[in-house]
Amino acid sequence: MDSTESKKAADTLRLTIFRAAEAIVSEQGASQLNFTTLSERTKIDEASLQSMFSDREALLTAMIEHRLERFRVRWRAYESVLPDDPMTELKALLLSNLSESTEEKNLDSAILAAAASNPALLQTTSDDVRGLFDILDKSPLGLAQASILFFSVRGYRLFEQIGICPMTDAQRTDFQEQIMKLARTLYEQKNEE
Repeated sequence: MDSTESKKAADTLRLTIFRAAEAIVSEQGASQLNFTTLSERTKIDEASLQSMFSDREALLTAMIEHRLERFRVRWRAYESVLPDDPMTELKALLLSNLSESTEEKNLDSAILAAAASNPALLQTTSDDVRGLFDILDKSPLGLAQASILFFSVRGYRLFEQIGICPMTDAQRTDFQEQIMKLARTLYEQKNEE
């Protein structure tokens, strides 16, 4: 097997492991994510899993990095379909945060739970958020107004992650539309000044 095929096989294996881990968290809760349950789900022996990830935190860190990459791909996809204007990057950022899958939300919940006992797990996410704030600062709205939109979306997501968001699907759709409308209104007001 050549190096390209080996890399594809390794990537496929990691993706299988990540999906199984996300399913465990989604179905059974973050406390059930361990090498035993992961081995049962993936049919990969525990020793092989531990050779890839030294411990649960290493697995979670790799999952966080994978999750961030999926977010970046979704963000770029939104940028590619939105009309090209000065607000495209910010709108794509907001929409990509609003359109996360149930598995991603459950993974975020698992990360929050694991970070309670190991705050270092948040370092990868913290570094990524610093980059997001650079984008917010450079947006046509400026940091303050762009942050209002961003924190509205992130607050909504946090409520969903911890299971206290009472919104129906229709209300969620309306919320998303109102965030985009507010972004447009703020941009128009800024241009009138």
